[in-house]
Amino acid sequence: MVEVGQICKKIAGREKGRYCVVVKIDGKFAEISGIRKYGMCKRRRCNIKHLDPTKFKIQLKGEKQEEVERSISESGIIKRLNLIKEKRKRKKAKKIVEKNIKPKKNKKKPEVERDMEKSEKEVREKETKKVKTKIRKEVKKNSKN
Repeated sequence: MVEVGQICKKIAGREKGRYCVVVKIDGKFAEISGIRKYGMCKRRRCNIKHLDPTKFKIQLKGEKQEEVERSISESGIIKRLNLIKEKRKRKKAKKIVEKNIKPKKNKKKPEVERDMEKSEKEVREKETKKVKTKIRKEVKKNSKN
């Protein structure tokens, strides 16, 4: 049975396979929490059926997230469960050198050129429609004969 302070493993849902600590039990549901940077669950409400209790249990100092995180780290449970700190992907800062800065060229074409391209496309489309209708008419004539 699940108790407050029990270390559990989620067996269903988006955080399946992650460890958590039961903070509070309310009927069929339990409020769970963990330290995200160690790959544990985030604080949320969870069905007790979705939790697989482990043999580990810790003493919680309170229900607040900071107190739960402190009690998890002080208990040494992170080492026992072999949890590793997740590395965040950081965006590398762009190095700007004043000498190498070049003004960006505007790649957009002037409106007149864009309008010309549009009209050329329209003309091509009309021509292909005309050719297709001529071919259809010829096919109909040949099929009648």
